[in-house]
Amino acid sequence: MVSNSLPESEKLLNLLLTDSQKEIIERALHEIKENPESYNIDFFWELDASIGGIGGYCMQFNPTRNPFPTGIGRSLFRPLQYAASDIEIGKDVYFHARHAVQDAGLHLEMASGFVLYRADNRIGKFILQFKKLTLGQSINELTKRKLLQQHLIEPLKLFVELYNKSKHEVNQDEERERLFSPADALIGYISARILGKELFKPYYPEILKSIEEYLDRLNGLNLNL
Repeated sequence: MVSNSLPESEKLLNLLLTDSQKEIIERALHEIKENPESYNIDFFWELDASIGGIGGYCMQFNPTRNPFPTGIGRSLFRPLQYAASDIEIGKDVYFHARHAVQDAGLHLEMASGFVLYRADNRIGKFILQFKKLTLGQSINELTKRKLLQQHLIEPLKLFVELYNKSKHEVNQDEERERLFSPADALIGYISARILGKELFKPYYPEILKSIEEYLDRLNGLNLNL
């Protein structure tokens, strides 16, 4: 078990990550514990890059440097830049862990909404309509309509629980300083990246084409999809 992680995070870790990926998470958590104000987890971002597709690893951690000023790229991938910033900026992931989970969850909220509307061939209406649905509503609708691969349903529903906690719950456990820990931030982020890539898989070529004018703003983009 990863130290101090929430049950949902622990289940996501075991459902989605390989043994070698789990080792990187443990190594990053050890680094954060040993150097809480100056940690260096570049190897964690190498893990992020290895997943493929657009992630925080290829965007600047400074969120004021937005590679997607408008359009669908901003909607789908900007939350990952914010989540990466929550982990890295100021080296204060202890304080920003909840926000990292929220922003990672927002990425999945956008991704699931995109898949739902794209399945109806309503891509033109996506920007206007997808914000009406919560992550839970989108996942339920995708499941009901059999638009999700079976192996994605359980982890996505687990992430909904984690995401809702980040938005609505406060810490009631006197033995925990905060409800969300660095472990939840790192696991939540990587889980969102894995799940988001899987959701986008049938649509990645058209997504990339729609944002091709901005791709040169991404550093070290791995398109191993």
